[in-house]
Amino acid sequence: MRQDSCCRVLVSAPPAFYKMAGLSLIELMIALLLGVILTLGATQVYLGTSQTYRLTDAVAHIQENIRFASSMMQRDVRGAGGLACLQNESDVTVKLQGTRVVPIGDGILGWEADGTGVDDEHESEFSLAADASGWSEGGGAGVFPAELVGEVVAGTDVLIVNSVQSLPVEVTGSSTGRIDVDAASGIPQGRIILAVTEDCSAGELFQKANNATANSVTIAGSGFNPGNSPSTFALTYNAGAKVAAHSTVAYYIGVGTSGAPSLFRQRLDTAPEGPQELVEGVESMQVLYGVSTGVLKRADAYLSADNVTNWENVVSVRVAFVARSDDGANSEDVTRVFNLLGTEVTSPTDRRARLVATSTIGIRNRLE
Repeated sequence: MRQDSCCRVLVSAPPAFYKMAGLSLIELMIALLLGVILTLGATQVYLGTSQTYRLTDAVAHIQENIRFASSMMQRDVRGAGGLACLQNESDVTVKLQGTRVVPIGDGILGWEADGTGVDDEHESEFSLAADASGWSEGGGAGVFPAELVGEVVAGTDVLIVNSVQSLPVEVTGSSTGRIDVDAASGIPQGRIILAVTEDCSAGELFQKANNATANSVTIAGSGFNPGNSPSTFALTYNAGAKVAAHSTVAYYIGVGTSGAPSLFRQRLDTAPEGPQELVEGVESMQVLYGVSTGVLKRADAYLSADNVTNWENVVSVRVAFVARSDDGANSEDVTRVFNLLGTEVTSPTDRRARLVATSTIGIRNRLE
């Protein structure tokens, strides 16, 4: 039997193994290193942005505080010295008893902290002085106010302002104990009032007895602190006369409720109301006084309080503050030296941001 064909069995070889794709150890390490670098870069950008935000926010907060402090002080200083027609102490009869009143002709008084004059160096410590021995007064400033003893941070100046704000009412007449006006005075009971005659030649400074809603201003007698002596008017106030709110306030640096140095304002002309904390974080205040030495009423020189010989010649005030932020505004501890009107003030070493603000305020009734 013939075999015509033969079956061929084709056996294919096993498929070849292809090389597997992947990362070598070196490539993996390089990739990890690049990832770490990118992560560190992103972290650095975040930290830098966060630090910039903290510093910017701190500076903005300081600037806001300084603007508020300056506006409060400017309002009082501009109205210092009484009305334009009453520039001399002898023009006004002071009826207040038992209290220290800054003479109406002075308007401004000051005490210079020892060792903080022009070209002096001072290191901030923020401790309250136990007595008044650390301040020097100018000519005729008198005794350091008793209300401020133990309240003022050592090495900072004290400014006292005697200011007058005219009331938006018209005088219609007067009697021995009352001045009649055409509307409610708006001045609370117990405040100090300056009454000026219609020809602006004389006036009386007294404590008010009735309340703010009354259409008159009465002079206080017994039962008030400090009260008046005598409790009657010596002058007659006809139509055209003026009544004005009078205030004697002290500006100084004290220690606030949080333990931080702060700018304070305290009334000295009525019964004690206690210190009023205005702005927290104000570390130092230095003050110079613009003194007119010529015929024209303009500041010819700026002097520290202990160099002022006649306060009636003061026509402007130059004030400089150092204000600080909360701790942590800077990324590292720093110590800085600030120039406050010629006084070099060294700050503590910490991470707070600090700014210096200087303003010059003219006394409205003194300048020409």
